[in-house]
Amino acid sequence: MPGGEGGPVIEFTDRQGRPVRFRPATTGTGPALGTHVPVAYLPERPKNARATTRKYRLYPIVGLFSGAMLWLGVAAGCVLAR
Repeated sequence: MPGGEGGPVIEFTDRQGRPVRFRPATTGTGPALGTHVPVAYLPERPKNARATTRKYRLYPIVGLFSGAMLWLGVAAGCVLAR
């Protein structure tokens, strides 16, 4: 998993033995060089692979929760302002 300017790169071999590289959709620092990371992908689409660590699964959930709380806060403010 060599890192670079664009963040960490995860490399794995698909079922046909072809090497696949991708950058996980996250910000900040990634796993340390050489760390084994679980990867999930559809066999017919290995280029759409995703890291399945807790960190990479948690970011979308936190984003959705934060957005929902913001939306509810605005809605409550509109109702109370009447």
